[in-house]
Amino acid sequence: MRQFVIAAAAVATIALGGAVAWQASAAAPAAAVPQARPYTPIHPAACVGRNVDCPPGRHRVCGPYGRNCWCAPC
Repeated sequence: MRQFVIAAAAVATIALGGAVAWQASAAAPAAAVPQARPYTPIHPAACVGRNVDCPPGRHRVCGPYGRNCWCAPC
């Protein structure tokens, strides 16, 4: 019980000291903040489906009769 009283007194002292010393001082920016161009952090990592023959961001495309295959962008 004695430890609880000491802990409660310490918490009360710190809270009261913080409330007395706290200052809310916010300042407006000195100059206008330039607007950034539209940006999205979401970018496609790879094409949908299994992709064993081509690097990420490309998929396999073949010409007529399955000939002349290449890796085309998604």
